[in-house]
Amino acid sequence: MLLLQLCSIALLVCLGHAASNFPAELPRCHYGDTNCIINVSHTLVRQYARTGYPPAAFPQVEPFLVKRFDISDGRSGSLSLKLNFKDVNVEGLSGVKFDRAVGFGVNPASSKFEMYGSFPKIILRGKYNADGRILILPIRGDGDADITLFNPKFSVKFKPGTQDRNGRTFLSVDKLKVLVEPQRMNIKLENLFNGDQALGTNLNQFLNENWADVWSELQPSVHVAIAEIMKSILSTLFKRFAYEDLFLEN
Repeated sequence: MLLLQLCSIALLVCLGHAASNFPAELPRCHYGDTNCIINVSHTLVRQYARTGYPPAAFPQVEPFLVKRFDISDGRSGSLSLKLNFKDVNVEGLSGVKFDRAVGFGVNPASSKFEMYGSFPKIILRGKYNADGRILILPIRGDGDADITLFNPKFSVKFKPGTQDRNGRTFLSVDKLKVLVEPQRMNIKLENLFNGDQALGTNLNQFLNENWADVWSELQPSVHVAIAEIMKSILSTLFKRFAYEDLFLEN
């Protein structure tokens, strides 16, 4: 989903300044130089966000197409909602601002890997299918969806596994935690209640007036989905490059 690439790019870009078989034309940082990591991350995301950079395993992220994304929250409470999205274009990720990086030391087994930052705005546009209820009101619909997250802040914390192969250290994705907190969220779901304009308008208004409660209910599922997608992207990077390839020698 939206932040899935944001955070992935955060870690992916900060780790991606390689030496040996990593593209020589890309800048690199020394181990633990978090100021350099932040500056290079900004440069690479803004330069390659719209095109990607396959030699360095950087995906295109502006826009980024998510073929399918499901949110399911069946907990008891005021909101019980299943949302299935497909063919979703995520826009705004190139505007990422990395505020802080922690770790990225010489020894990945003991180092921290953390990134913190924000976006001005993240927009998701695609198709949706909804099934659920708010209070006693059933929710049904399918059609176009437009979701905007305003000033979302994020954090990514990553704990790798390590494996030595011929004197080189290769990483695996053992633990990865993503947190995302928008300052406001706007939802627009078309064709709710089989096109009933009045009911659809009222439900969209209700969702937006109570966006914080909606986000509170949905964010656990969102965070899990983002983390799973990030794990897949980082695993591809780690299969291609050893950890030592990603930094300048001290």
